[in-house]
Amino acid sequence: MAREKMKVASMTKEEQAAYRRHLDDAVIMRDVITTAWEESRFMGHAEGHAEGLAEGLAEGRAETARKMKADNMPVELISKYTGLMAEEIEQL
Repeated sequence: MAREKMKVASMTKEEQAAYRRHLDDAVIMRDVITTAWEESRFMGHAEGHAEGLAEGLAEGRAETARKMKADNMPVELISKYTGLMAEEIEQL
């Protein structure tokens, strides 16, 4: 660190200003990269959550339809309450 201070002290005022701009740019770039990483991580988490929720809802509908079918409910009624197509219900 002391060596760095000596190097900066031996620079002209223009070189010192350019060096400080360089350091500022490096800090800004680090912040941009960190922010982008955090945003992409958040988006990945949100996408994973949405996918998991959709899968869970689909499984829940199928399970409900299976139970309704086991109770001999009409396919039309099962479809009405689960949102599944008649073909999907018949395959259960």
